[in-house]
Amino acid sequence: SSGINAEYGGDPGFDQDELTEMYRYMVRTSVMDRILYQSQRQGRISFYMTNFGEEAIQIGSARALKFKDVVFPQYREAGVFLWRGYTPLECMHQCFGTARDLGKGKQMPVHYSGAKANIQTVSSPL
Repeated sequence: SSGINAEYGGDPGFDQDELTEMYRYMVRTSVMDRILYQSQRQGRISFYMTNFGEEAIQIGSARALKFKDVVFPQYREAGVFLWRGYTPLECMHQCFGTARDLGKGKQMPVHYSGAKANIQTVSSPL
């Protein structure tokens, strides 16, 4: 098998506006990532998992889903939260554990909570 889906043809048929929007979300994810990674390196937050190099798969998969589809994310899927309406500021509140964190600071950094976006909370086994 060549790995190519002959029925599909490979072209999702996005117009230029859709592609531009998806690219903006990839860049937004990357910029937020740099800020939070540097914050962790400076000791301002205890833990951070980067999304470097995974922005396209996050946004592409989020774009392919319907909002009613429930997402069960892992650490490196901040782009999915952003695509579904979370702001970088909301993600930062979570990572810093501020009073404005939707989880009220009860989770480790990068364990985003996504009830408003139909996303299960990021979890990690200890």
